[in-house]
Amino acid sequence: MHTIFLSPSDFAFLYLESKWGFYQKYKQGIKRPPVIIPKIFTKIDNLIKSKYLNKSFNSICKTLPTGVLTEADQWVKSKAITNPDFPDVEILFRGKIDGVLKNEDDTYTVIDFKTSEISENYLANYINQLSCYAYCLRYPNSQRDFSLNVNDKLGLFVFEPKEFMVDYNSKAGIKGDLQYIEYDFNEVEFENFVKNEVIPLLMGPEPKPEDSDPCWYYLKQFGFEYEQE
Repeated sequence: MHTIFLSPSDFAFLYLESKWGFYQKYKQGIKRPPVIIPKIFTKIDNLIKSKYLNKSFNSICKTLPTGVLTEADQWVKSKAITNPDFPDVEILFRGKIDGVLKNEDDTYTVIDFKTSEISENYLANYINQLSCYAYCLRYPNSQRDFSLNVNDKLGLFVFEPKEFMVDYNSKAGIKGDLQYIEYDFNEVEFENFVKNEVIPLLMGPEPKPEDSDPCWYYLKQFGFEYEQE
């Protein structure tokens, strides 16, 4: 049995942007071009988390959910997902979650923090990434792995900077919009996606890259060629 550990973050953009690049990473061990994300965005996300850890978001702003931010920055690993048509491979997820909200009914909602433009179409790209984390928490790989009673919701806390402020005493700040966007976690739909799309992709023939594929465009510059089998 061949075990493939998938990173949840690769479902946000790599899988969507480049099926060829996704195949190369997990089947051939050729990683995609490095994605340069300015550290300032991660720092803003971490400041938001540390500011409101162990607090109810609803007490801060009435438009936010009542859950209490807790259990930030935990590593998680899922049980295997298999497809009987491909009995020699199993898929597991392994990654680090931003945090969860503890709800009044003692369930938990997987959440992520983003410093980004508030765009429904763009942010929807993160649904499968969040679903991976929820699946890990609901179905941990072993008793040693972190688990929680997660509900059927997923959430993004998105900060969109819009205004720069300075008091001319070497102190400055950024104001913007903070929005919570909630999605449904459909476990059956997610499992079927992995079984019927991801596993056949990885176990099938190498997909043909499109010229617009960012991973293919990058590697083609170094002499990579695609040969139809």
